[in-house]
Amino acid sequence: YGIAAGEGTKPDEMGQLATPTTQVHWDVVKGNIQNYIRGLNFKYRVRLREKSVQYLNKLATFKDAHTVEVVDKKGRSSTITSSRFLVATGGRPSPIECEGGELAISSDDVFFLEKNPGKTLCVGASYISLECAGFLAGFGNDVTVAVRSILLRGFDRECSEKIGEYMKDHGVKFKTEVTPSKMEKVDGDKIKVTFSDGSSDTYDTVLGAIGRYADTEKLGLDSVNIKTNPKNKKIPTKFEQTVTPNIYAIGDVMEGCPELTPVAIQAGIILARRLFGGTKEAMDYVNICTTVFTPIEYACVG
Repeated sequence: YGIAAGEGTKPDEMGQLATPTTQVHWDVVKGNIQNYIRGLNFKYRVRLREKSVQYLNKLATFKDAHTVEVVDKKGRSSTITSSRFLVATGGRPSPIECEGGELAISSDDVFFLEKNPGKTLCVGASYISLECAGFLAGFGNDVTVAVRSILLRGFDRECSEKIGEYMKDHGVKFKTEVTPSKMEKVDGDKIKVTFSDGSSDTYDTVLGAIGRYADTEKLGLDSVNIKTNPKNKKIPTKFEQTVTPNIYAIGDVMEGCPELTPVAIQAGIILARRLFGGTKEAMDYVNICTTVFTPIEYACVG
C-alpha cells in the first residue's frame, strides 16, 4: 500500500529496541487511494445501470416545483419533469476566512498532492482535522493542530480530552485558542501562517477542516420557495420533506442530519419505503453510531 515500518536499529546495552520508523512512498499511497475511489465510483454506476436508473453527469437547477433544467459540461441544456425530486448533493469544505486563506487545502485534496504534505498545519478541531493530523503524524510528518476552542465539539468531553492527550504523546502538536489571521507564500512553496495571538510559523501544507456547507447554492431553490440556512446553506425539512411538498432532501444538505454517509444511505432507504412501499417508518437521527478514526479510536451512540 506504499506504507511500511522500517527496521529499527540493534538493541542498546539494556536490550531496548529503537522505535521503527515509518517509510512512506507517496506516489504509491496516492495512486492506491485514487484507484480505490475510482473503483467505488465505477461500482455505483454499475449498480445504477443494473437497476435501470439513468445517470446524468449534469447540473440541475429548479425552474418550478416539477421542472429542472440540466446542463452538461459543454453547456448543452435540456429540461426534465418529475412528480417528485430528491436533493442529495452533499457538502463542501468551508474555506478559511483570512488573508491568504485560499492557500489552504481541504481533506478532499490531500491525496491529490504531487508530494508528501510534509510539515502540516491542520486548522480546526473537528474529527476530520484530528483524523488527518493523526495519519499524517503516523507517516512521520511534523504536524500541528490549530484549535480555536475545544477538541471535538459535541462529543463527550472526557473522551475528547483523552484523544488530545494521546495524540500529543504520539507527536502531534496543538496550538490552542488561536485562529489563522494571515497566510502568505515564502521561500518558494512554503506557507507562513500568522495566528490571532501574534505568533507565526512556516509550513509546507495548511489543511483547513473547520466545517462544511451544503452544496445547494446553484440549485435554484428560491424558484421553488425553499429557503436555506444562511450559515451552512442547508435545507430545513420535516421527515425529509421540504416546504415544497414534492421536493425532499437527505444527507449533508438536510438541516439537522449528522454528516455521515451511512446516515444518508439509511435515510434514503427509509424515505423510499415510505413513498413507494406503504410504510410509515421515520428515520431516527438521534440514536446513531459514530466512530472517530483518530490514532486512538473513539465510538459513541446518540
